[in-house]
Amino acid sequence: MHKVMIVDDNMTNLIMAKKALEDLYEIIPVSSGKIALEFLQEMPEPPDVVLLDVDMPDVNGFFVISQMKNVEKLSRIPVVFLTAQEDVTTEIEGYSLGAVDYIRKPFTATLLRKRVDIHIRFVEEQKRSEKLNEKLQKALSEKIHNIVELEYAVVEMFTSLMSNRSFVIAEHCTRVEKYMSLFLDSLIESRMFSLDEKDVQLLKFAAKIHDLGKICLPDRCLADMGDLSIQEKEFNNAHTVLGADAIKKVMGVVSDNRFLMYAYNMCRYHHERWDGKGYPDKLMTNNIPVEARILSIVNGYDNFRTTNDGSEPLTHTEAINRIRFWSGTHYDPELVDAFVNIERQIAAIRFDNQ
Repeated sequence: MHKVMIVDDNMTNLIMAKKALEDLYEIIPVSSGKIALEFLQEMPEPPDVVLLDVDMPDVNGFFVISQMKNVEKLSRIPVVFLTAQEDVTTEIEGYSLGAVDYIRKPFTATLLRKRVDIHIRFVEEQKRSEKLNEKLQKALSEKIHNIVELEYAVVEMFTSLMSNRSFVIAEHCTRVEKYMSLFLDSLIESRMFSLDEKDVQLLKFAAKIHDLGKICLPDRCLADMGDLSIQEKEFNNAHTVLGADAIKKVMGVVSDNRFLMYAYNMCRYHHERWDGKGYPDKLMTNNIPVEARILSIVNGYDNFRTTNDGSEPLTHTEAINRIRFWSGTHYDPELVDAFVNIERQIAAIRFDNQ
């Protein structure tokens, strides 16, 4: 049964209102605004509607409603003012404080029941809407959870394929994911770049499969980058397009998926350069998606530290200096500064094989 609190210092009015409604609702009669506030604060389940007299000694109805609006559990209770006043100013003040209705005294029992019925039905509809919304939110959360699990599974599947194809590629992608994770967390904290915090995990997932296209490369390209013909080097460069095209085919089936969009951008554009001299599309500056610009630095750092082009790997300091030197040519200068700022944390990362 719905509960209705009636607050009125006039005992005759209080009894009349109680008798008019007690057959339909559980009535809580209160004879002062002060007591009403105490009851409302202490009640485990507040009333569904409050009928509130305006003119009461000490604590009037306006004060009561203003206090209710400051308490979360009371702020949404519909308040209907009961008043003998007929001036518009009083009515406007009541509505401005959050009242939902005005009933003028003297009232008939039939009118009071009808008006309270309207607000109770509104409360019921509101509760039904909230329950439906909770169910929808739960269903959406479960769907999102399932999607994230699927995305993670896709990443692990491709990582496994890359590992079987080349241990070097798989280890590179694992290291890049860790560097990317640290770099992204730092960028989110700095708020310098337009990165959505909700998407950070997706970006980390996507970074791990940026070299997906290398599954298609011949063994010779994977084994030694330092002794390739011009044609072989061009084919090696095509790994950006091969990986992106594979993801694009999936995007044609699964529309509007941010993980796939990030994965596509990272696969295709992580070898683009800030000065427009990269590949495959020769994009430059901010035309390169920000996630690919971030990955480019991380990818470069790991390549410098573990190069397989026939030259000796660089030390951490040498790799950082190389990235700093290439700022404004290969890399986004602002992102280089941000990466250099966390170079100690980057140097501290350790891997299982170290």
